[in-house]
Amino acid sequence: MAICAAAVAVLGCKKDATFTEPIPDYAAIHWLNAVPDTGQQDIRVIDIVSNAGLFDANFRGSNMFYQPIETGARTVRIFNSSSIDTIASQVLSTTTVNTTVGQGYTFIHAGFARTGGTPARTVLVIPDNPAAPAAGQVGIRFINAAAGLGNLDFNVTRKGSDTLPDLPLRGAVAFGTAATYATVPADSMRVFHPRAGVDSIVFYDTLRVVVTAAGTKAPILFTTILPLGSPNTINQVVQPIAGGAITGSVITTVAVPRSVAGSQAPAGFTTPAGIVLVDRRPASLSPAP
Repeated sequence: MAICAAAVAVLGCKKDATFTEPIPDYAAIHWLNAVPDTGQQDIRVIDIVSNAGLFDANFRGSNMFYQPIETGARTVRIFNSSSIDTIASQVLSTTTVNTTVGQGYTFIHAGFARTGGTPARTVLVIPDNPAAPAAGQVGIRFINAAAGLGNLDFNVTRKGSDTLPDLPLRGAVAFGTAATYATVPADSMRVFHPRAGVDSIVFYDTLRVVVTAAGTKAPILFTTILPLGSPNTINQVVQPIAGGAITGSVITTVAVPRSVAGSQAPAGFTTPAGIVLVDRRPASLSPAP
């Protein structure tokens, strides 16, 4: 009788053979720690069980490519990251992020953590909605998360020797603000077959994001060379990797400040810089044309 009872208990717990696990709706999200004067952070969804988050993230820590996040009103909390419970339980910020299926978002923790720092620490949740660039074009966007640098002008050049135009591509972008998307011609490249018989790619241009203080062309605060990407043709299937040379790519560059000397942020970040995020991947072609 005990054996029968056990058998019934086991069968009673077994799922129906036709049961299908529901797949939740997802949005997509980038995370970035742009706070220049404090230590590692954990950014995580806390209202539901979720894999979405950025963990043990130093200043400038980010995910270049999107991470899925369940749609709805997600509660996101930022903690100090530590192996010591009393530190790891310290909450820096709590934010509700309303996500819609198929929509992309950029979540940035920016500003100064130290008392009296201006601008003070804040959370930026920026919707990403890039249209598909026209043939031969790539999309570009700029976000100013560089605390302490004021309004910024953003330009795109092709070579290190290029001079900046009198009018920036996007000008006077304020801290905490995302400029509208722009499009520029993709980098030039050609494919050839060297004597070794191995395909190689030669790039003639390299898209560079050049940033200055608003209304100025010098000094240059920083230059970010965008990744070239790759056609990535394997066995007649094209799965392109987004980049400045791959038509259809859309890339955001986020301006971040230098780290604050004497803080827990990594000391090596002695100048401002740009963090690159991919907002749209080029279309895949299978089989290759």
